[in-house]
Amino acid sequence: MKMLSALSRREQNMVLSAFIAILLFIIAHFIFFPAVDRRKSLESQLNAKKEALKEMLELSQDYEAIKRSVMDEINLTMRRDKSFTLFSFIDRLAQESSVKDNVAYMKPATRKSESGDTQFSIVKVKLDDVVIKQIVDFIYKIESSDNLVRISSLSISKASDKKKLSAIVETETIILSKG
Repeated sequence: MKMLSALSRREQNMVLSAFIAILLFIIAHFIFFPAVDRRKSLESQLNAKKEALKEMLELSQDYEAIKRSVMDEINLTMRRDKSFTLFSFIDRLAQESSVKDNVAYMKPATRKSESGDTQFSIVKVKLDDVVIKQIVDFIYKIESSDNLVRISSLSISKASDKKKLSAIVETETIILSKG
């Protein structure tokens, strides 16, 4: 304090101003700016969490929709006639679509899903010398049935007669386990 009293009033005011400036700098540099940066960081984290929550809600809705769809398919499969077989179903549709006489072969098969908990019945049908309307009618009957039969592959090529076609239609459906 003796040092300050030795200074003139003007010099004391300059020292005081310098002290206040240094104090304001320290407060700004070590308290105010870090607080502002922390607030911005927290706001950024909050926005990221809001986006993550929004995405999680959308995924949850997608999951619920898929779950409902699977349950609907299981219910449809369970309501099928107990004597339902894919082979007889495809054979009947071939008759209804007027392609029964054009069937070169019908090959039944089964396969397990990758997870191994679901089994699929498969029937591969080769049609020879058919017109496009017959193929479309046959495919429509398969896809529009309530028996959950889907076409897993379709191959169409020209037959020996330029106006006729050959087609290989592979169909599949889920087989429920007996348990």
